[in-house]
Amino acid sequence: MKALTVQIGIFGRTNVGKSSLMNFITGQNTSIVAEIAGTTTDLVYKQMELNPLGPVTLIDTAGIDDKSVLGEARFEKTQKAFDASDIAVLICEAGIFGEFEKDIAAEAEKRKTPLIIVVGKTDLKAPEESFVNQLKSYTKHILNFTVKDSRDAFLNGLKSVLLETLPENYIENYSPLKNIIKQDDIVVLVVPIDLGAPRGRLIMSQIQTIRNILDLNAAAHIAKNDGYAAAVQKLKIPPALVITDSQVVKEVVSKTAENVKVTTFSTLFSAEKSDIIEMAKGAAKLKSLKKGDRVLIAEACTHHASSDDIGRVKIPKWLKEYAGQDIEFDVSSGQDYPKDLNKYKVIIHCGACTLNRKAMLSRLNKAVEAGVAITNYGIAISVFQGVIEKVLEIFPEALAAYQTAMHRRVDAE
Repeated sequence: MKALTVQIGIFGRTNVGKSSLMNFITGQNTSIVAEIAGTTTDLVYKQMELNPLGPVTLIDTAGIDDKSVLGEARFEKTQKAFDASDIAVLICEAGIFGEFEKDIAAEAEKRKTPLIIVVGKTDLKAPEESFVNQLKSYTKHILNFTVKDSRDAFLNGLKSVLLETLPENYIENYSPLKNIIKQDDIVVLVVPIDLGAPRGRLIMSQIQTIRNILDLNAAAHIAKNDGYAAAVQKLKIPPALVITDSQVVKEVVSKTAENVKVTTFSTLFSAEKSDIIEMAKGAAKLKSLKKGDRVLIAEACTHHASSDDIGRVKIPKWLKEYAGQDIEFDVSSGQDYPKDLNKYKVIIHCGACTLNRKAMLSRLNKAVEAGVAITNYGIAISVFQGVIEKVLEIFPEALAAYQTAMHRRVDAE
């Protein structure tokens, strides 16, 4: 799954050789290559094993210098690739480093994204020393490339640069459970069978949480919500933590001993994928919504919505009941996160199991910059169900942020 891999965005002008570089690295015809400028019209993703780094996802982007009407749409897609890129690879030709390349380098610096510059087509023209020195003012990571090179030699050079560039713990995804459970603890997972999950499978957030528990050498006990109480009674010791699907959180809390901590999968992902303190503060805004206010339901993936869809049906229904107001809703899915967020009072985002941490933090930061409150499904649902303080108990700073924001709202009213 690409959300759990190192994501490498490949940027550059049209026809500079981005797709050739992508194909050279993967050893496959992943991207279409042609002499016609603008062949790549959308983002192209390719996952591969790049040992000893492990799994990576390469993102081939459209040219940054296409000024046509279609080019504007391509450029927006290219900008979105920056949101997810852990590493930016900028390819240029010897002697050519103008405003387009400088814009990419500036964007990488602004986002604190490590930058690698690849000088392509060096079989046609080798870079002069003065040009290389110019590039060094943007990054110390510079590689030469031509399709006539030895692939193994180029990959060895690329991997060496990547190992220098990436932080030591880049493969070790942040897990908030590290600060909550310890070795040999028992964690009970309450997993209703989600109608949106493929038959015979669990949804991604549940699978990733199980893996995180196992990585911490703790034990995961799994039960459906109608078998939860019986499952806990059979345990010789109380669980260190109960993690439940958000839709049954109120039921699970009511069946759980007061001294046992309870949270939801989506709330955990709020901490794992973004900033749970900011998400908790955003949840306090839900009560102050007025008639006609607009709320964005943001989904990280694209899926066929069922008649009982959690984001498009249930959350809008619950929020209208909670706020007691006739609220307007928009929905964005997949990469279609709106550029203009100012028209929204609140953004309620999904758990983001298909996004990496950087991409989700980018979305959160855009909301903060626009002055728009943001929270996520699990936190919002826990507010609607009246159990938010119990659910945030394992995150004391987030709980304090929510309580402070609620008090300020009451004082303001």
